[in-house]
Amino acid sequence: MAIITAAEAPAIRGASPQRHQAILAVAHDVFLEFGYEGASMSQVAARLGGSKGTLYSYFDSKEALFEALVAESCARNSAALFEGPADAPLADRYLAIARAYITLICSDWATRMLQIIAVEARRRPEIGRLFYANGPAAAFANLATIIAADTAAGALTVDDADFAAETFTALCRGTLHIRRMLGQAPEPDGGAVDFNARRAVAQFLKLYAVV
Repeated sequence: MAIITAAEAPAIRGASPQRHQAILAVAHDVFLEFGYEGASMSQVAARLGGSKGTLYSYFDSKEALFEALVAESCARNSAALFEGPADAPLADRYLAIARAYITLICSDWATRMLQIIAVEARRRPEIGRLFYANGPAAAFANLATIIAADTAAGALTVDDADFAAETFTALCRGTLHIRRMLGQAPEPDGGAVDFNARRAVAQFLKLYAVV
């Protein structure tokens, strides 16, 4: 089966953008509720209020529907990490990214989806590649571009922007992310997100900021 990219997903099988998003919204709830193995096209069709045949006219299998959901969700959430004002002071810009990143990766949606994908990727490694390409890899690339620009502007001293981006996200994750993945911590509230974000940014700027 061909992997669906984020760019291709909205136009798949002739569905309108609105219909496509409605299907993915319902599929999102079904997959999170039942997991990949427990979810079915019949459940998605029933919640949509249509027939399974109509759903199959858009997606020819559960696998194709799940791939479209992964591609679209990852691309949308990755882009949302960098919606803060580009003209804010350096520390404020990175703090906004850190808050958005921690909120996303520690959300119930992200932790549950990653758990589902980790299980499914053992059977179909291509779904793991799809998730990584449209989610983490895209976010790392965008962040590395920002870091490189700040380095060129003289605000940071970075030799390897890709590694600096990995360092930044690792500082943001701390131990909170793994505890979330293992069910050992609740979804963080605004205060917890802010505390972890400020700590991560302070350490990142200590490493790379021009003083």
